[in-house]
Amino acid sequence: MSISRLLRPRSVAVVGASATPGSLGAGVLANLTRFRFSNPLHLVNPRYDKIGDRPCVRSIAELPDGIDCAVLAIPQAHVADAVRACVEKNIGGVIVLAGGFAEAGEEGKRAQEQLAEIAQRGGIALQGPNCLGTINYVDGVPLMFGVAPFAAFGDRKGVAVVSQSGAMASAVRVALLARGIGVSYSVSTGNEASLGAEDFLEEFIADPHTQVIAMLMEQIRRPARFLELATRAREAGKFVVLHHLGRSAAGREAAKTHTGALSGDYSVMAAQVTARGVCLVDSLELLIDVPELLIRMKQPLAAGGTAIVGESGAFKGLALDFCEAVGLELPPLSKATHDALASQLPVFSPPSNPLDLTAQAMSDTGMYRRVLEQISHDPAFGSVVITISLPSAESANRKVPLIVDALSSLDGNQGVVFAMLGEDCPIPPEHVDGLRSTGTPFFRSPERAFRALAAVKRLARWSNVTSTAATPAAARGTEAPLEPGTVPEYRAKQLLARHGLKMPPGRLVGSLEEALQAAAEVGFPLALKAQSSQLPHKSEAGAVALDIRDAASLRSAWDKMKHRLAERSDVTLDGMLLERMSEAGVELIIGARNEGGWGPVVMVGLGGILTELLQDVVLIPAGVGRAQIERALRSLKGAKLFDGYRGSAPADVDAAITVVEVLSALLLQHPEIVEADLNPVRIHPRGQGATVLDALFVVGKS
Repeated sequence: MSISRLLRPRSVAVVGASATPGSLGAGVLANLTRFRFSNPLHLVNPRYDKIGDRPCVRSIAELPDGIDCAVLAIPQAHVADAVRACVEKNIGGVIVLAGGFAEAGEEGKRAQEQLAEIAQRGGIALQGPNCLGTINYVDGVPLMFGVAPFAAFGDRKGVAVVSQSGAMASAVRVALLARGIGVSYSVSTGNEASLGAEDFLEEFIADPHTQVIAMLMEQIRRPARFLELATRAREAGKFVVLHHLGRSAAGREAAKTHTGALSGDYSVMAAQVTARGVCLVDSLELLIDVPELLIRMKQPLAAGGTAIVGESGAFKGLALDFCEAVGLELPPLSKATHDALASQLPVFSPPSNPLDLTAQAMSDTGMYRRVLEQISHDPAFGSVVITISLPSAESANRKVPLIVDALSSLDGNQGVVFAMLGEDCPIPPEHVDGLRSTGTPFFRSPERAFRALAAVKRLARWSNVTSTAATPAAARGTEAPLEPGTVPEYRAKQLLARHGLKMPPGRLVGSLEEALQAAAEVGFPLALKAQSSQLPHKSEAGAVALDIRDAASLRSAWDKMKHRLAERSDVTLDGMLLERMSEAGVELIIGARNEGGWGPVVMVGLGGILTELLQDVVLIPAGVGRAQIERALRSLKGAKLFDGYRGSAPADVDAAITVVEVLSALLLQHPEIVEADLNPVRIHPRGQGATVLDALFVVGKS
């Protein structure tokens, strides 16, 4: 369904137009007047013949056919009939402002479903309900009821704002406009009865005026489509910056009551969108700050770390602490850069990163220019943050023109950001405008600048590692579907072994005599494990015996286990799995879930109590490349164990990557697998591979 007529209307009807200040209809009409909307504008309200100097008809039936968009500024009870009337008049799109639908309970949900059915059957693009509306700054069309000051878009690339919350859309929009960033469109999608955020995302990826799409979401209702569009955005050179609410249980509950959203697992969403080049942020500030960096910086995804140029020794320590906390890398200066800067600085302030210019920059007016030129040619850096103290307008008058002059002549590739110390100190606006005129983002807080730049650098790292994530449909193999139910360990291991993974030497046996014969062939020490699809948690059922050292111990373990399981009428044994105990190594838990619309993800954590106590896990989307898997593994808090710790040998990380890779392929080939648990997987010393010690699959209907 095309939404172009709704977004870029050449004719508009306001149903419920009003002269009453504060009413929805009056708000929409005031905005259109403020933007000097000159195309055909039709007003509908049975109580008026005229509003101002504009004629007003009594019903939608009296409107001409084929109007592009109608804004319904009317109570909830009349919305369904109004949408039917719009369908009859061949109106292209409808924006429903009223609330009282799915967010209000079951009755409202039924009313919303009816609305969606009318729109779908009538082929009409319906935005809302429970939304603030839309502003198209490119063509000057404000179809919203909140006050929207006019802002000319001009000939530039801008930010499209998409939010299910109207208030949050407004907050992001006005902040960007206040910074001189062009906003191409601002859309509040509300309850998304018909059109959703994904529809507007698709539109803005193709829009030539939009470079960044800033999205605040309480729920992504069509995950598979969103992921496909995120990939398309990356391929088109567009940036998607997403703030998704619901990291906490309380946040997910709040989302339900606000826009009728049903929130899923935040961590799964985060893994999937990040792998496709979405810049995921966790605050409203970042949803404003990151788009500004992406619009203003010369090469926002340039490789390299960040250099900080300041004028305070104490701030160096503050910056180092904060940048480490937010993950902003501050590489050391190269020898050439260090030596060149040493000649520029006083002997009591040796060159480093962060760099302390001291007060000398006040008397040496060319220092800013020389220092920035030196750093701009150091390949270790892809960005520079200038942090200058501006405690008064007078200090700004002295310092900022020198910095603007230096920035204007800078020919390096680094993206430069200016962050002042002094936050709320009044700075003459012309200095802020001067900095921004050089393409330099201006921040009143270094912490905000560092946090936003760290988010952009994370995006750059992911973007520089090509994602090979495949959609489940595209990657589904030709193997026969697995039977529904719990796949016990021995069968799960057979499947994994067919795909090249290593299992301990062992055998499935049905009697003690077979077990004793197998033990003689396999060799002690051994593990004995009961096998049944009714025993997903064998340890809790007493169905595991480890470190069996001889035949007598095997007989004892066998008898005890058989006696214990004989009391379980709900368990039918397939046999007993006898395996040789594995050599030492780093233990990992490698699990997986298929999250329906979001697709399969693999979870990796350090084994034993570390995963539970430290919550040290990482989620990896199925189908990503080996480089992304390794980056994820090394993001674990305990990743130092991979490189050898306190005398232990370095682990075979390549083998761990292969286990994740194979499990990912299985999930994509068998979308009927809803859960997998390889726990533990022992990673042996480098060059010796990895062994899957236990495995379980849960299979749903194909």
